[in-house]
Amino acid sequence: SCGACTVLQGRLTGPHLDQLEEIAINACTTPLISLHGSHVTTVEGVGGTRDVLHPVQERLYKCHGSQCGFCSPGMVMSMVGVLKRCPTPDIEDITRGLQGNLCRCTG
Repeated sequence: SCGACTVLQGRLTGPHLDQLEEIAINACTTPLISLHGSHVTTVEGVGGTRDVLHPVQERLYKCHGSQCGFCSPGMVMSMVGVLKRCPTPDIEDITRGLQGNLCRCTG
């Protein structure tokens, strides 16, 4: 899979089901039934031009981090997923979080 379809899957966790845990998943290879009871967030749900961009989206935009744009949604969602798990990621967290995302322009 290329990662372009990455979304966040959220599930309530904790002893009182009061904590939302979100992970990045590839929507195209995830069986729909496995999402039962989940909260799904797409790239449009983390921010947009009508309201406020997510910091990851803003940095991608301001630092010219997009070429053709095919992989951009997947890259954004993967990085948002990394930041949900680890608010101060190191290079290994980032590398692991972006594994599976393929850029058509740079490989």
